[in-house]
Amino acid sequence: MWSNLILLHSNDPISNPLDDSRLEVWQTCQRSIAFGDHRLFPIMESERFYKGYEVFHGYEAYRFLLEVVSGLRSKLFGESEIQAQFRDRFREEKVTDSNFALSLLRLRDQILEHTKQIRSKYLTGIGRQTYGSVADSYLQKHKSITLLGTGKLANSILPYLVSKDKEVRLIGRNQTRMAELQKEFPITTYHWEDYKPGTEAIVIASSFLPFNWESMIKTSSLILDFRETAISESNDKNYIPLSKILSDLQETDEQIQSVKMDLQFFLTELTREREEEQIHIMNGWEDLLV
Repeated sequence: MWSNLILLHSNDPISNPLDDSRLEVWQTCQRSIAFGDHRLFPIMESERFYKGYEVFHGYEAYRFLLEVVSGLRSKLFGESEIQAQFRDRFREEKVTDSNFALSLLRLRDQILEHTKQIRSKYLTGIGRQTYGSVADSYLQKHKSITLLGTGKLANSILPYLVSKDKEVRLIGRNQTRMAELQKEFPITTYHWEDYKPGTEAIVIASSFLPFNWESMIKTSSLILDFRETAISESNDKNYIPLSKILSDLQETDEQIQSVKMDLQFFLTELTREREEEQIHIMNGWEDLLV
């Protein structure tokens, strides 16, 4: 059904954004993915890169997207936040009113259905599968938490913090977003200019760092840094960068490697099913040009 699908992928979504009316773009903190149809956005199958983006065609594109949404290509293997981000991006009110967009909604439903199968069959019980659960594992002895950021990562961490009756302060720049989160969770919010960190634990879930690094790392009881690239390396035992977090998760690596082997066969089978559908629908996205 997806023989004409074009998928463009970049791990650097900020520096090289795509702006083309023929594409639907989905951005996360780790990647940018653009969707198109070969008949409207023609790229030769031999082309593997476009403006710095990897190019995936047809069922290869479908498989790649399935791996992304299932968390199989995330730094935290099997993490589930990416599935919610995909679902939210392609809600009906967030796509353009076109035949192409309607096809994307069908693609969304099929990817989410297959993601559900993958998660229930292979990913149940595989380590700590959310950034919130990872944060919780480091913060069990800390009752006072300052969370930097108001984006999707912060939103995924918050439920784990408030469920343990911790005193949570949310620091950000977007006043509207902070007000929304304060209605949803029992937290205190501060604009970054109005707050100074103390001895509490700090969770960095934003690329923007409003406080003086040196003073923050000296006073805080713990700094949990989820940024992919930290501003400064530190040997302080109270500072835990993302690289250390991922290293600590290697305890489940042997189990994960076994699951990855089984998943390759399952992904191949799911993709083959989509290809067999093409026998009955020769034109792929059959209603695209109606």
